Amino acid sequence: MSEAPSLGIIRDITQQHFGKRPCLWQIKITQAFIETNRDIVCIAGTSMGKTMTFWMPLLFKPGLQIIVTPLNQLGRQNVSALAKAGLLSISISSETASWSNFRDIEDMKYRAVIVSPEQLMKPGGEFEKLLRKPLFAQQIIGIIFDEAHCIATWGDFRPEYKELERYPDDVEHFSDCIYLISGSHVEQLVFSSAAGLSRCG
Repeated sequence: MSEAPSLGIIRDITQQHFGKRPCLWQIKITQAFIETNRDIVCIAGTSMGKTMTFWMPLLFKPGLQIIVTPLNQLGRQNVSALAKAGLLSISISSETASWSNFRDIEDMKYRAVIVSPEQLMKPGGEFEKLLRKPLFAQQIIGIIFDEAHCIATWGDFRPEYKELERYPDDVEHFSDCIYLISGSHVEQLVFSSAAGLSRCG
């Protein structure tokens, strides 16, 4: 288990990099993420700053963060913002799922990879190949499921969400944090999603 920095250090370094003073709940999420002795479920309302908690751990811990989201715009919106904070990231979609981009991901060019369930769970896809490589999987510091209630509700019309229930046990050499987060109106669905995930159930 890693020892997390103090609340004050996390607050100050986050403000230096992102120009925003984080709230106490965001700092505590970051502390829990760094310690990696537990998985995390977070319920937060719209515009409360959920996305900031995806990036804050990257300021304090080396490695790669994977963010699984149904919202394609999340990647496009955040790549430039992260670059300004000195954190390179990439959004993988059907348009960007090239061999060269996956080679850069394997070479740890990026600190964050934002990906849809369809790309993550594609049978025989590049993500599947990467995640089966021990040296790569050991570099992953966290897998974040944004809008996590979708795991429990979208499986019928987006089958890849149903497949997410076998995560992260499919990633044999990954042992760090699983983080599920969603809005305040879907608490029970998020906990249902957490129970469905193979490691959390």
